[in-house]
Amino acid sequence: MTRPPLLLSLCLLGLAAPALAQDASSSAVSAPETAAASISSADAFKIFVEACTDASGGDLTAYDRLNDSGWVPNGTDQTGPFNAVYSGSREVGGLGEIDLWGSVQSFPTQRLGYCRVDFSDPNNLLDFNDMNGQKGLTGSVQTGENGNVYGAWETPDKKLLVIGDRSDGAVELEFNLILGDKPKQ
Repeated sequence: MTRPPLLLSLCLLGLAAPALAQDASSSAVSAPETAAASISSADAFKIFVEACTDASGGDLTAYDRLNDSGWVPNGTDQTGPFNAVYSGSREVGGLGEIDLWGSVQSFPTQRLGYCRVDFSDPNNLLDFNDMNGQKGLTGSVQTGENGNVYGAWETPDKKLLVIGDRSDGAVELEFNLILGDKPKQ
């Protein structure tokens, strides 16, 4: 029966050793590095709306602007002459990595832009009501259980339509841009 007391003594000695080894100069423990400061909900939605309307707006220089504003492009497969695709990601303070996929589809007489943003918001940091007012968007938000939230917005001219949800901490925002007639070539 001498084993338990010996083992207990060794454990107690091991726990006390770090405290015994400290002197006055080591008592100040440096704070751990913190992640990037959290962005406001309104500023996060502004980033998403700007990026998606740029990626899916049909402007040939949009991909360069996205890269210059912090988006890191993914490798994109050849999509053919009727579908231009941009895919990338970006770190956003408090939310982590944001994934974006946008396209411009060209039909015989019209063009359609589509963009999707996916990321994790397990702490329910974003207030979906902050989508209202971004590029003239207005809409409504409905909340569910456990932080789940659903929203739908559109611009007065009905050319930008957005739908989004946060379900179990996963956020999906989908942007549809009605770009109108295909430019004459």
